[in-house]
Amino acid sequence: MLYTFILWAVIGGILLFFILARLFRPNRKAEQKQGFLYRSWRSFAAGSRRYLLPESFPQLFPNTTRLQVLILAIICIYLTIFSLVGIVYKTWITPVKASPGKFNTRTGLGGFSDRVGALAYALTPLTIGLCSRDSILSLLTGIPYQNFNFLHRWTGRIILVQSFIHTIGWTIIEGKLYQPQPKVYNNFIKQPYMIWGIVAQGFITFLYVFSLRPVIRWTGYEFFRKTHLVVAGLYLGACWGHWNKLACWMIAALGLLGVDLGMRVLRVCLIHLGYKDGNKGLGFRAAQSKIELFKDPSGTIIRMEFTHNHEPWKIGQHFYITFPSLSVWQSHPFTPASTPPTSLVPPKHTYIIRARSGETGKLAQLVETAATAEDKTSIFTTPVVMLGPYGQSIIDTEASNFVAIAGGTGISFTLPAIIAALANPSPHTRNIEFVWIIPHIDNLAWIAPELTALKSHLAVLQHESGEMERDTKMQLKPIISSDKRFRIRIFVTRGAETRTHIPILLTNTSPTDKDMHISSPSSRSSTPVSHSHSAHIKDLLIAHPDFEVTYLDHQHPDIPSILGSFVDGTVESGRTRVIGSGPAALGTDLRKAVAGRNGGAGVWRGDERGDVELVWDDRLG
Repeated sequence: MLYTFILWAVIGGILLFFILARLFRPNRKAEQKQGFLYRSWRSFAAGSRRYLLPESFPQLFPNTTRLQVLILAIICIYLTIFSLVGIVYKTWITPVKASPGKFNTRTGLGGFSDRVGALAYALTPLTIGLCSRDSILSLLTGIPYQNFNFLHRWTGRIILVQSFIHTIGWTIIEGKLYQPQPKVYNNFIKQPYMIWGIVAQGFITFLYVFSLRPVIRWTGYEFFRKTHLVVAGLYLGACWGHWNKLACWMIAALGLLGVDLGMRVLRVCLIHLGYKDGNKGLGFRAAQSKIELFKDPSGTIIRMEFTHNHEPWKIGQHFYITFPSLSVWQSHPFTPASTPPTSLVPPKHTYIIRARSGETGKLAQLVETAATAEDKTSIFTTPVVMLGPYGQSIIDTEASNFVAIAGGTGISFTLPAIIAALANPSPHTRNIEFVWIIPHIDNLAWIAPELTALKSHLAVLQHESGEMERDTKMQLKPIISSDKRFRIRIFVTRGAETRTHIPILLTNTSPTDKDMHISSPSSRSSTPVSHSHSAHIKDLLIAHPDFEVTYLDHQHPDIPSILGSFVDGTVESGRTRVIGSGPAALGTDLRKAVAGRNGGAGVWRGDERGDVELVWDDRLG
């Protein structure tokens, strides 16, 4: 028991350090020259990112920073040391009174096995806390709960290893070192606490095997999620039955699990229950969403929109969304591509979702089936139930420069941050760049209204004749305030000719001969394209010096070059925040590129261009 409490004393000390660091973190001053404490803090942060942000051992730890691997290594070293210290490493041979000629062999293996088992019990509440959505760890440290998923997986594996060491140790003791055999072992294995131990060992083995990625792909994510929750609860109960003298750790773990589940129910009720909807009275109200599909050779994209009355979220947070028309037992995390309202109006949600083989694929099929049905409606709608919001705000008011880099549907995470940065009246924000990597140019239609609004910030005053108004120096005059510089860069990876946008929106009218047809070299037939969306794309592609479209011909963009051109070409002073979302490979490239731009020595000398921070979308951990 002593070493388990020492373990939690260390954990408590680390949490206290994070709390004090958040409370007394030095803030940026209004004047140009920063103080000693602020420069020390920022130079330490920049230096740490340079060496700890990139990934290491990607075969064993895919999409994991060196910092996470370092924390895991420290945990393993700590547990190894405290599993071995204080054990008496001696051997005693004692006769068995009831069996002349038989001897018991007593070693330090029993104490070691007990120590390992006790530490496994003590780690259990931490492992539960690392996977909780309403995590007390996030509340204390300010780190989003999804960033703890890596440590949750590996502390669970550590507990698995500890449990096997504990089991093997006592099996050797009771089955070999104690005599006479097999009498001693038979009496040992029939005891109730041993039966519960075997059950607990089976449960934790199940949790490990069915959390492996190949097994999850085979059984499905929803099977994993539900069985993981149920079997974890059974495991806690079996551990309690195995050794009730350490039940305090199981009670704490069950308490954390119960609070997390209770908060989920409460969050759903706060969003959907209790307000009056016209003449319908009080009750549970699901939000009615409007859905539009976009199809291309890369797959199907869902654009979902709805308005629902609830408390606004923070930019960067996400919701778990359930589609009751498909299943009430499944929910998936999605980040709103819209910004929360700043006035007392019902929030509008917009989601850009890639349809895959699971629930989102079924939703796309539902829309397509409705589109071909005889009984058509003007717009396809389906109810949705929200749970959230989860995560932390990604807005940093102290950063002067923002660059958002998104791949595909990752635009949902980065778009609201750019909109908020442009709307920020503070002159402290100087440079903003929006980078979007898409397979086909027609993918611009996914966020055509929002992208049009963004491009309006780049628009120039025009005469009625259509000629651009210029000042005396013949420079284009931007409508936005001159103290902000904004640029949009689109990278199309499949080439200029692959225009295959296919929107599916239920209407009562069929396409006419005037509808636009655009051929794709990757398909054998022409595909009708919505006239309104084609007009949007045509307007977006009107040339502008700060709206750049680059065709890469089946190549990926050079992320270090993109980031380097932003920092070297536009940033004159101040910190830079990079916001990214998209495929895992993009995250790997961004971590490496951002780490290379950091320099603690330069920040210490006052050059804040070496202070570049990355916020990566880790909803799925």
